Amino acid sequence: MIPISLDLVISLLTAIPFGTIKDKFQRNETVIKLLKRFNLDPDAPPADFSGVYVYTLVEYGAGKPKQILELFRQKEIESAFRKAFESDSPAILIKAGDDFLNESALGQELRDLGIDPRREFMAFAAVFMEVAKRTRTLGDVMVGNSLASLQKRLCMVMDRIERLPTLEGIRTEFARLESQDYPALPAAESNNIQKSKVFILSQQVRGWFETLNYQFEKYEIWEDNYFELIINVPVRRKKYDRILVRGIAGEAGLRDICALRESVEKQRTDEGWLVTARRISRAARDEVDKPENRDLACFTFDELLDQDADFTAYLDWLETEITSRKINTKYVPLACTKEEIDPDTHRKIGVSHYGEEDGWIEGYIDLWLDDPVKEHISVLGEFGTGKTWFVMHYAWMALQRYRDAQKRGLERPRLPLVIPLRDYAKAVSVESLFSEFFFRKHEIPLAGYSAFEQLNRMGKFLLIFDGFDEMAAKCDRQETINNFWELAKAVVPGAKVILTCRTEHFPEAKEGRALLNAELQASTTILTGETPQFEVLELEKFNDEQIRQALSFQTEAATVEKVMGNPQLLDLARRPVMTELILEALPDIEAGKPVDMSRIYLYAVRRKIERDIKAERTFTSLADKLYFLCELSWEMLSTDQMSLNYRGFPDRIRGLFGSVVQEEKDLDHWHYDMMGQTMLIRNADGDYTPAHRSLLEFFVAYKFAAELGVLAADFTELVAPEQSCVNPNTEAQLYTWSNYCRLQALKRNQNELIAPLKGFVAENLGQLRQSFGQAPLTKAVMDLLLPMVGAVPP
Repeated sequence: MIPISLDLVISLLTAIPFGTIKDKFQRNETVIKLLKRFNLDPDAPPADFSGVYVYTLVEYGAGKPKQILELFRQKEIESAFRKAFESDSPAILIKAGDDFLNESALGQELRDLGIDPRREFMAFAAVFMEVAKRTRTLGDVMVGNSLASLQKRLCMVMDRIERLPTLEGIRTEFARLESQDYPALPAAESNNIQKSKVFILSQQVRGWFETLNYQFEKYEIWEDNYFELIINVPVRRKKYDRILVRGIAGEAGLRDICALRESVEKQRTDEGWLVTARRISRAARDEVDKPENRDLACFTFDELLDQDADFTAYLDWLETEITSRKINTKYVPLACTKEEIDPDTHRKIGVSHYGEEDGWIEGYIDLWLDDPVKEHISVLGEFGTGKTWFVMHYAWMALQRYRDAQKRGLERPRLPLVIPLRDYAKAVSVESLFSEFFFRKHEIPLAGYSAFEQLNRMGKFLLIFDGFDEMAAKCDRQETINNFWELAKAVVPGAKVILTCRTEHFPEAKEGRALLNAELQASTTILTGETPQFEVLELEKFNDEQIRQALSFQTEAATVEKVMGNPQLLDLARRPVMTELILEALPDIEAGKPVDMSRIYLYAVRRKIERDIKAERTFTSLADKLYFLCELSWEMLSTDQMSLNYRGFPDRIRGLFGSVVQEEKDLDHWHYDMMGQTMLIRNADGDYTPAHRSLLEFFVAYKFAAELGVLAADFTELVAPEQSCVNPNTEAQLYTWSNYCRLQALKRNQNELIAPLKGFVAENLGQLRQSFGQAPLTKAVMDLLLPMVGAVPP
């Protein structure tokens, strides 16, 4: 092939006005036209170095500013790529590039322009590797691999690179490309696998040290079976330790410890670290434990990460959270569906069902987790269908796998990070959300947010965002879209993200799916590059066997059969959250009382509160407790603050009951009573939340029905005054909700009797505007409110 002038290539690339290529389709079209102009086949690059280099320059350079393109015109850079191509040594390429960029005037010029030349160099090298792979014939490709369209493959690589703004991120992508099941460069043979593994480890280690802002000395050694470098680790003001790091492929043994000792003494460093991807022999570990070797250490790469990213406290919290709720023993597997969409027409052409024969939804998520292309999946479900229990159970399984690998010294799978979005409703960015999660809530000793970002790019996490609908229950359409894209910033190459959300959070089902499929754009700055690969699953409700299994975990066989034999209860129990409430309400149901979803909540709530009262001496009545729960629930829903710290209880009690709690001792008693509700659960920080969001929605629906003056008689009985506090000689009266609950508490406190409660009348319009009329009702609140509506009192 006649050599193609780099000057000509760069002149044609710079002729493309910067910023005019708007999307990947336009870019791909431009690349193909330029390749054909140079008589290069877009899907079959030439086998010689010059052809591969020009091909890469066109592929990577389309749309790049002239200053970056000039970098790849330099003879030193071209020579480094030629040597790497001919000797199959990416390490040579990296070192030569670093040396040139650190010492040349061009490198400094690019830095002055705000361009990171090392990132651009590494990104170009990643594309070069992909093109070089395709210079081989089909016979050279390992069995089971086929050469798909090169342009399609390079489009994916460029997309991932554009979404990785840092050098550390590009190193991670470089290691990923090298680790694929055929060698990166055409000169590679099967006996070079060890060299490839050493290079992968070197990029992972160096990327991590760069993230931690460690400084590198000029000393570097690259061999086929090991590498060495020296880092400076800060220990105090302007002081640092010099650490010699030796990385190897395969199992670390005694011979490697001896080699490390020799290098440490020769380079006179303070410490020596031996790092391997996986295995360390028992003898090697015993050797570094000897007193004379206290300046040596050996780590697997995962153990190296542990030194600056210790998640032990979080994992203990997760285990306690799951076992205390008995999710590990009482979870019932769930089925799910996924719509099949025609990629050309974007219309639904079918629905896939994943049930027991597929391993339930867990089986599908396992496959999704194993698919390197997929990055994000949303799990939808109506309220009470088991979304939180599913993700907590999946996190439990992932936690067991992680701890087992940690114990056995195996390469660890992804660590599950469960983020309940109700706790972070006020987070203004994904960075502030994770900063709160890592540094305040779980006190994880992590070296800044950038360390999380790098670990996420390295594929170390399974991120689980639970309750997107609880992040902002009443925000407008565009804010919902913006919230989604803010969370989607965590979806970077290498990441895996699960998001749960109520189906009814989106008034229009079609638009909801469009957002969760990443088809709706945010009004603010969003992800660079193209959207990641998003999917949507929808949970199915329980079938009869699942209901039977769930009930059997909670009660005896005879009671299970009672529920299974009642068609109304069976229908209600299809939502997993209802099974516990049904069992709680069963005595009322068997007494012949009406049955619907709201009344199941009514009977269960009454029994729970009455049981709380009987369990210990109490200073507050059932009406007091219900009023407090209703108003607290409304505050949580209306402010998007789904928890209340114990320090906030006194202020809420004063605001609701006024003069009744003027004395400090009275306030203390009420404070203790209100925190003792079994329907409120407390975390380690003293934050109280409803045991389930649907309980909060029941109390809000109850408040609204009472404020509107339409609360049915059997619901009104729940808040009726205690018999000992009623004046039997006065007629029953109508009250407003806001006046009644305070009045009955005040009368009881003053040992006065109150007229019987006939029912509620509507509040004035000003009061209703501040509550019922403040925002559109959610579907869950509306579904619970409608059965509460009864005849309006005369």
